[in-house]
Amino acid sequence: MREFIERYRHLSLLVTVLLIQLFFLAYQIKADNDVRLIRLWAMAVITPVEKTLYGAVDGAGSLFENYLALYDAHQENRRLREQLDRARLRLQQLKTRAEEADQLAALLELKETHGQAPLVAAQVIGSNPGASRLTVLLNRGREAGLEPNQPVITPDGVVGKVIAAYPGAAQVLLITDEKSGVGAMVADTRLLGVVKGTGGSTCRLDYIPNQETVEVGAEVVTSGQDQIFPKGLPLGWVRSVRRGELFLEITVEPAARLTRLEHVLVLAGPPETLTITAQTGDSSPESAR
Repeated sequence: MREFIERYRHLSLLVTVLLIQLFFLAYQIKADNDVRLIRLWAMAVITPVEKTLYGAVDGAGSLFENYLALYDAHQENRRLREQLDRARLRLQQLKTRAEEADQLAALLELKETHGQAPLVAAQVIGSNPGASRLTVLLNRGREAGLEPNQPVITPDGVVGKVIAAYPGAAQVLLITDEKSGVGAMVADTRLLGVVKGTGGSTCRLDYIPNQETVEVGAEVVTSGQDQIFPKGLPLGWVRSVRRGELFLEITVEPAARLTRLEHVLVLAGPPETLTITAQTGDSSPESAR
């Protein structure tokens, strides 16, 4: 390094002197706009650097501001979604309470209408939809006077009958169970038959001869001939009719909402204590619901 400096010492000294002179000349010379030449050179060198730095800083600032804005928007959207979810949950709770209140009001009206009948209100606390028998469990039992073969109803129609009573609970066989059978009658034509369960969501009306006429949509009610269910309770509506070998093959849609049972009434007394006339008005599932 020392040898390099000594070798080019004169050249270096010459370049230094020239640069100093050039500096003084630039300092003394002025351009047309009365600005010193050295200032113009300095601005020419510094301005691009300043622009680059300013653009970088401004871009970083804009990026940060956009990030903050997006973060705030995300937080606000999250807060609004939480409020919406809480509002939906509250609305569903209120809707459930309103539906339960309607059911209780209908049960109370039915009980008051037939005050002479020993009707016991009960709540459905369990079911066996996947078992071999279609049953539900009630929260009332022997202490409330419940016994086997007592009818279970709702304001919509027949649910089934009690098949077992325990202390504090009772088991009810639904009319859709395959082993269920209810004496039935077509309301408008007074044709007698038996409503039996299919094991699914519907029933069938048996023992109606092929030569008889049963209209789709006709209401089916209890006949009272089974000595269990009082006469005139709604069982359901005829969904389909076709001719079989000897009897009509009639599918009946239950009147009671068996898949959404919550509160029921049990007739804890003789069937004749409860008398309900058959409804012969608008006999369609849609109108009843």
